Amino acid sequence: MGNSTAYSMVNVSATLDGQAVQGLWDGDDAIVVTRGADVGSGLVGADGSGIFSISADKSAQISVKLQHTSPTHRLLHQKLKRQQALGSVAAAFPFSFIDVGSNEGGTSDRVFIMTAPADSKGKAAVVREWVLWTADWNPEIPNNG
Repeated sequence: MGNSTAYSMVNVSATLDGQAVQGLWDGDDAIVVTRGADVGSGLVGADGSGIFSISADKSAQISVKLQHTSPTHRLLHQKLKRQQALGSVAAAFPFSFIDVGSNEGGTSDRVFIMTAPADSKGKAAVVREWVLWTADWNPEIPNNG
């Protein structure tokens, strides 16, 4: 017999500077973490011997898609003002998220705002996508399926 599991976004929690992320946008990509580089690269010499170089790059971009009425959207605007005013490491803040069902997710103590969202108005509400950046993303180890 096969092993059955289930997924629900209700089991995913995210925090930004110690506050719960609220008002996520609809869809399958409300939070996306993209590693900054491959974990390594291979090279094969002229004689056919190979070597694998393991990357020290632990950077990541974190996309957070929010509703324009989200308290987290407002908080990120405040963080952006601070980042622009300070222009230093003091503007960094922690971010983490976890799916308690699968243990997938990760954390970083020092995240910066890389891209602020467009401010678009029209017939219907539209997404506000913030892109955060960190040099040190620490992914969690998923549970066994």
